[in-house]
Formats: sequence, C-alpha cells, structure tokens
Amino acid sequence: MNKFFYGIIAMIIFYIFNLFIMSVIGQIIFIGDSFTISYHMFTYTGLMTLCGVVIVCTYIVVEKLNEVKRELNELNKKSNETINE
Repeated sequence: MNKFFYGIIAMIIFYIFNLFIMSVIGQIIFIGDSFTISYHMFTYTGLMTLCGVVIVCTYIVVEKLNEVKRELNELNKKSNETINE
C-alpha cells in the first residue's frame, strides 16, 4: 500500500509544480496566454502519470532487491555455519 501512496504523493507534488511554476515558465517559452498554455495540460497529465509510475516501479524494484539481499545474507550465514562445523 505504501508503494501506491508514494506514487500518488509524487503525482500531486508534480501537478502542483506544473500548475504554479511551469505555467509561468511555459508562458515565456511558448509565448502565449493561459488559454494557449492550457493545450499543454495533456502533456502535463501524461508527465504526472509517468512520474507516478516511475516512482512506484522504482519502489517495487528496491523492495525486491532488499529481499534478495536479505536471502543471500541468510544463505551465506548458513554456509559459514556448515563450514565451521
């Protein structure tokens, strides 16, 4: 459940960043008013979704790698115990 929570929080932060900061920068770059910039909201929505997906997938991969690392450490401990006997 935490994985999806982090993804949702990242999407909200990215949306707020795009809404307030990037709209000002977008008006300078695209030279237009807010109506013209509103056509780029689809791009912003896609970027928000991609941001959330990347964070959730990264969290899942890190969690699995930690699990594999833990299992390898347990396996090494068992092999060291059998060698010492």
